[in-house]
Amino acid sequence: MHDPGKISGLQMVYLLINVVGATALVFLPGFTASIVERDAWVTPVLATLPGFYVILVITALGRRFPDRTIVQYIEKLLGPWLGKIIAFFYVLFFLHVNGVIVREFGELIAAAIMPQTPQVVFSALMVAVCSYGVYHGLEVVARVMELIYPLMLILFGLILILVSGHMQPANLFPMLQHDFKTIIRASLNPIAWRGEVFLLGMFFPYLARPDLARRNGIIAVAAIGLILTINALACTAVFDVSTGRFNFATFELVRLAGFGTFLTRLDAIWIIIWIVGIFGKIALFHYAAIMGTVQLLRLKDHRTVIVPLSILLIALSLSQFKNLTEMMAWINGPWIPYAFLFEMGIPTFLLLLAFLREKPAFKHNPSK
Repeated sequence: MHDPGKISGLQMVYLLINVVGATALVFLPGFTASIVERDAWVTPVLATLPGFYVILVITALGRRFPDRTIVQYIEKLLGPWLGKIIAFFYVLFFLHVNGVIVREFGELIAAAIMPQTPQVVFSALMVAVCSYGVYHGLEVVARVMELIYPLMLILFGLILILVSGHMQPANLFPMLQHDFKTIIRASLNPIAWRGEVFLLGMFFPYLARPDLARRNGIIAVAAIGLILTINALACTAVFDVSTGRFNFATFELVRLAGFGTFLTRLDAIWIIIWIVGIFGKIALFHYAAIMGTVQLLRLKDHRTVIVPLSILLIALSLSQFKNLTEMMAWINGPWIPYAFLFEMGIPTFLLLLAFLREKPAFKHNPSK
């Protein structure tokens, strides 16, 4: 099998932040504000705790099976038949969710800069670029993210500074005006999004320092929570309760950024850098689907399945939804229990099963 290379601790942190943040940063402010308005900033805070839980579960499994991905140790824990079935569903999950991510990318690009261009163009170009990256191995994708993600964070900070003149602190008050039940309901989508860090289970064997995976995963989840909370506060401070009316609230925020006549059109720069970020997310899910297929079918080289799975991914991105409204309804509805099952439910069951099957490290010696 082709060697995917090794992922450093810093690269792992960037990959996990990006796998959530690339899309959550764009969509979540509007989703949560439509339910809890000014309290939208609470939801990414609450979602951080389940994110920590997912990291704890996935790294606990990774320590028990350091040379196997989640697709491989599912078979070991559940047996050849049931294991293969569940592993197959995980491959389908990676493909299906990635089809939604590709469509999210296409919808934002269409809304922002190219409304007349067919979705198939966006899907085909992005999947082709991601497939090229996956063809050369996971390490290539990790290096791209290590290079670009600091720039994304710097630009995000610059945008916040430049839109500070539009912020009205009074828009943030009154805080916590919704009851706890409503806030929890609004937090379900952020929790489902945060759970995407479970993808670590597909590249855990390729970490250069697997002993630091738990620490780095917790750092990544905390960083995601901080970024999304700051973003939600900024959107609310600028747009007030109108945040919930925007499909892409963060992009509307970026459009306001500027300084005088010489520092304008930062939205174009942000779109370019964001495209690289979404490349990292799509490539990682694509890699998971490809490697899962290879491991499930016991193939020798992951490159043999790149083309057929890429074509299937493009088809999924185009066929699932008729328009943006349908996609948003799916993300706000069926996506939540669907994500909970694959990101938290099944991994938790696998960890309990692994714990029950472990042999004791020390057996009582009656002669002593």
